[in-house]
Amino acid sequence: MSDVLTVESAGGLLTGLLPAYGSVRAVTRFAEGSVTGAYRVDFAAAGTAPVVVKVHGRDDLVSAVREARALRFLTRHGIDVSPRVLAFSRCAELLGDRPCVVSSLRPGRTLTTVDDELTPAQRHDVYRQVGEVLRRLHAVPAPGYGYLAAGDPGHADGAVRTALPDNRAHMARVFDRELRRFRANGADPALVNALAGHVADRAEAFAACPRPAYCHGDVHEPNLLVEPAGDDRCSLTGLIDPLNMHAGDPLTDFVRLDAFSLQGDPTKIAGLLSGYGAHEAATHPGAWPVAWRPRLHLYRIALAVELHNWFTISGQRDELPALDRQLRELVGAGERRG
Repeated sequence: MSDVLTVESAGGLLTGLLPAYGSVRAVTRFAEGSVTGAYRVDFAAAGTAPVVVKVHGRDDLVSAVREARALRFLTRHGIDVSPRVLAFSRCAELLGDRPCVVSSLRPGRTLTTVDDELTPAQRHDVYRQVGEVLRRLHAVPAPGYGYLAAGDPGHADGAVRTALPDNRAHMARVFDRELRRFRANGADPALVNALAGHVADRAEAFAACPRPAYCHGDVHEPNLLVEPAGDDRCSLTGLIDPLNMHAGDPLTDFVRLDAFSLQGDPTKIAGLLSGYGAHEAATHPGAWPVAWRPRLHLYRIALAVELHNWFTISGQRDELPALDRQLRELVGAGERRG
């Protein structure tokens, strides 16, 4: 998306949405953390806190509504490192009729940008805090398995669209959808069939999830804000971009985080599991609990197929060979384990 927010357009927009904030002094686009346009807006009045304006595409009203509702839900349930929604526009004329979400600015820098500066103790500390936040979020009971409702004013924040009562039925729905897309996108039919059979043979593992929980859906280092400090501390100051929030197995948040950021790092995993309160964290630091591993394996397959579909439709075909190899390895690893 080309830049659509300028000092002039932000001033006109926020005069209507946040009149008490006064005139706009500066607009800066964030370099990462979102595939849509996210901007920091600073105001001329001293003491007026900056805000974030996230601009969605003209046809992405549902996504904008979903994100605003997810942020409000997180705030209501005490996830205090999440931004607060300050204003919302369904169709802002000054943004070319695009919807936008205006939220508070969380302090800190993305964990991606500071990770190389951290000591092992600081990495452990910040991931311990990530685990604590996820534990609080995952403790919120959900009414069923599925994606959050959006676009219908009759739905409350946190409502689940076409909720299913058990995880096995939910994941059957997820795999059916993603594998159909995978096949339609020109995937090797033999690989599609192997994946479908592999998952079907192990589907009983999904039942080990005791109940649905609210999951952030995109926890990884570009969406984590931190402030390093002395004494081997590093404060988690923000968890942003809950656009993919859903109700499901909490382990899906861990799989996405591992794939994009942890990548098996034992220090980060140990900190995460310590904060989460996983019972094996003290006896086997840096290793995933044994009871989780059958589901983790299946969720890694689901994520790889989802990413393959996304990279295909977005034209990022250079990413596909590595995902093909990963999927074949996941099937092979699962077969060797029996």
